[in-house]
Amino acid sequence: MDNKKMISHIGEQKNFDREYGLTELVSTSVFDELRIEIEKIAPVSLIMLLPDGTSYYANKPLSAGEEASFHKILCLEQIDTIKTFGLSSYEITIFPLIHELETIGYLLLRYKKTGKQQSCPIIPLGSFIIKVLNHLVVSRHKRLLTAGLHGQVVEDSYAQLKQKADMLEKSEQKYRLLAESLEKEVEKKTGKIKETQAQLMQQEKLAAIGRLAAGVAHEINNPLGFIRSNLGILGEYVSDLYELAKEYNFLEKTFYASENNYPATKEIEPIFQKINAFKKQIDLDFILSDTTHIVSESKDGADRIKKIVSDLKEFASIDQPGETEVNINICIDSALNILANVFEGKIKIVKDYNKLPLTTCYREKINQVFMNLLLNAADAIKDRGTITITTGIHKSNNSYIEISIADTGVGILPENLNCVFEPFFTTKDIGSGMGLGLSTSYDTIKNHGGTLEVESRPGRGSVFTIKIPVR
Repeated sequence: MDNKKMISHIGEQKNFDREYGLTELVSTSVFDELRIEIEKIAPVSLIMLLPDGTSYYANKPLSAGEEASFHKILCLEQIDTIKTFGLSSYEITIFPLIHELETIGYLLLRYKKTGKQQSCPIIPLGSFIIKVLNHLVVSRHKRLLTAGLHGQVVEDSYAQLKQKADMLEKSEQKYRLLAESLEKEVEKKTGKIKETQAQLMQQEKLAAIGRLAAGVAHEINNPLGFIRSNLGILGEYVSDLYELAKEYNFLEKTFYASENNYPATKEIEPIFQKINAFKKQIDLDFILSDTTHIVSESKDGADRIKKIVSDLKEFASIDQPGETEVNINICIDSALNILANVFEGKIKIVKDYNKLPLTTCYREKINQVFMNLLLNAADAIKDRGTITITTGIHKSNNSYIEISIADTGVGILPENLNCVFEPFFTTKDIGSGMGLGLSTSYDTIKNHGGTLEVESRPGRGSVFTIKIPVR
């Protein structure tokens, strides 16, 4: 037998013949369970001592006197069988626990000294407990031996395992370097994605601003067009009136004497005929009546321009940055006025407003939500259709305001319903949108403590419902 095999064999014999003590073979939890069952039978205390007399388990901690008494008994007496001893106020019966011809511990049953026969037979009870413990000790001992032999086999393969571990460690180092390299690459890619996302967000905002500017320009050009036209006509009218005034001035200088006497009728009649002919030529009566109408139209156009500018300021909250109290109905009307050119001739707007309390929010962000939802509703309507806007207090919770925007558009496919609020998701044609409008709106409402939900059926339109708290 070579040295390695001999050492292995000696190791096996050493582990196989190893002696295990009570603390390794029986857990204190076993004694806890035994104690509970014993107390149901009789008022007996269970104590377990190690071979040297040291306490291993007791119902209650032993006093120094008790430990000294037990130790003295074990030293003076040879406890190889069951023995009973009477102490000052109680008696104890000692049962030796023997395993492989070795005493590995002592079971003590302590009970009060009465001078009469015990109601519970102590000897049979203790003997039963010893049998139970013997079975547990043998079973545990076998498991420990099996585990020891298994451990020896593991030790024999240690060199091979160590060699494999070294190889794995080298591979791990390579993979670690590769992982670090990939991590750096992922960080770079993530940075680029975030940068691209920010750019797309900015492009979406600029696109919205562009649509807004185009709509505003269109709305401003309409009233300005007829204002300029009316002012041109008014200039011609004024020119004609000026000519008429010149004739009247000439008439006054020529025919009015200093004494304020009128000349003869024959002398003045041709001039009056000329003036009357000119009045008919320029249609003085119409000029005088139409001038009032033109001025009225011009004022109405100016008022419309003022209203558009006011709605723009309301929409952008130029005068009131940050959180402020708003009327949701007014916010929706502002968005509708700005988008009037988008709806004109194509979409009918139906408003079902109910009285709402003021609520505190970021006006410009809420306005942008309404703008996004109304634009999406308009885009969903291909030819002609209707957008119905309903506002009111939530039916089941009066601390919330509910707004629904329903359209008669093409609707949303069922497989897309769960994606409409995700960033960059869009069903529009390439170049028509970045897919950030609904995502931004969802986040805005969520940040205000509310919810944004959608219901849709293909070909039947969609309904977006907003719930925001009254603050």
